[in-house]
Amino acid sequence: MRPTRRGVVVGLATVGAFVVGAMFGARALNAVAAPSLIAVGYALVVVWRADRPTVERLVPPPGTPGETRSMRFNVDASGTVDLEDRLSNGLRPDRYTTALTGDGHVEYEVEYASRGAHGVGPLTMRVMDPLGLVVRTFRYESDKEVLVYPTVRPITDGAPLAGLLDRAGMPDRQAFDRLREYAPGDSLRDVNWKTTAKYGDIVVTEFAAEDQGAVSVVGEATADGSGRNADEMASAVASIVSFLLDMGIEVELVVPRGELEAGIGDHHRQTALDLLARTPPGRVGGDAVADADVHVFADGETTVEVRGADVSYSDLVGSGEVVA
Repeated sequence: MRPTRRGVVVGLATVGAFVVGAMFGARALNAVAAPSLIAVGYALVVVWRADRPTVERLVPPPGTPGETRSMRFNVDASGTVDLEDRLSNGLRPDRYTTALTGDGHVEYEVEYASRGAHGVGPLTMRVMDPLGLVVRTFRYESDKEVLVYPTVRPITDGAPLAGLLDRAGMPDRQAFDRLREYAPGDSLRDVNWKTTAKYGDIVVTEFAAEDQGAVSVVGEATADGSGRNADEMASAVASIVSFLLDMGIEVELVVPRGELEAGIGDHHRQTALDLLARTPPGRVGGDAVADADVHVFADGETTVEVRGADVSYSDLVGSGEVVA
């Protein structure tokens, strides 16, 4: 507990009253000092007996830079409470304060300024007595975070990616593996009729394993201090991955933060965006780059390599509007 500014003034007035009382008699002491002492004593007891407020933070859902979401709190408190919330870089404002009396619901708007996994808190609650003389501070740490996804732009020129769409999901029926005896469940179109007629037993042609249809995307970026390269890489990868998923293509992803196995659909899209929101600049190890169908690299300029052919990311998206 500590005194507020008003409490300090009252305390100084009380001390002054004692000085005046000592100089001019007890009547002056009773006129000023006694009420002040009662007020201060009352404030101390009220704040000391106040329970720690209960606070529930409701973190807003993920979004993209430039969007606005609501940060919400459910507060269970007694008396007058000042609430102060702090946010990390990448969210605006960086601090929000408000006052409420008793239980209540607090809500304020948060602007998503930049990509990333941004921490929230600490939250501070200051409980005061009704006279505003004494304050007690409670601090609430938080391990929650707000995800800001990279900007996703529509691919306006899909020609460089067309070969991936044509290949994905197609079995390589020209890749002969071996002949074997027919087994229940084999497709009749795989029966080798010429060999069957020659030997009498039904023989099927077994082809090489089918292409599973997954397109591998790798993203890398150099460190530049501001994080711009990583943001540009994440945006390019997110745009390409979203385009491929919209086409019904399985996508696997490798970035400096980690890997994502092949998948499809909206859940896979969200998982990819979660990963891209967190990824820092850097390079990936192993043979990921050599084996990638699409390699995105950001170093001042963002380039996209599609099976050995280089194309500028700006050419892929043109002047397309940001996808909401």
